[in-house]
Amino acid sequence: EALYRCLLDKPFSVTTIKDIGREAGLNPPMLHYYFESKEDVLLNLVDHIYGEHRARFDRHLRKARAEGLDPMELMRSVFGFLNEDLTLDKKLQKVFFEIWEVALHNREVNARVKMVYSEWAERLAELMRQAGGDREDIADLALAAVAFQEGVGIFSVFFGFKKDYTRSLLLGFQERILETL
Repeated sequence: EALYRCLLDKPFSVTTIKDIGREAGLNPPMLHYYFESKEDVLLNLVDHIYGEHRARFDRHLRKARAEGLDPMELMRSVFGFLNEDLTLDKKLQKVFFEIWEVALHNREVNARVKMVYSEWAERLAELMRQAGGDREDIADLALAAVAFQEGVGIFSVFFGFKKDYTRSLLLGFQERILETL
């Protein structure tokens, strides 16, 4: 969480263990006791963010299913969660932009980020199949949806899109996906 806060203020490349420790209220040797390197802290941050959002998604999905939504409304609910809890969270998008930059040159971070996005795409594909998607390219469609979500999220930060505009982009694309199912 301290690294997350640090990345909101400056790039990972110039963030130091000392910065992270100061933000966490720990001295750098204590951080080195728990983490091998700054990149190790980053890997743990990726796991933390993913675990937190996956748990929130699972709770959202259980609640939506308990409400007895039909499969298409369940998909709309899923897209709503992705929009509001992930894509429209500009702080999260900014932090992930930093993570992506590290992932370009660090194999471990790259593998972890790929795993996260692959799991989101697999979960989305499973839900799309349940909503009537018997297309053989459903996995590709789900991956495209995840890529679109992330791209719009990054663009919203980069270009300073307003939430309503970003939301309308997402909803328009998601309705087209539901039409194809």
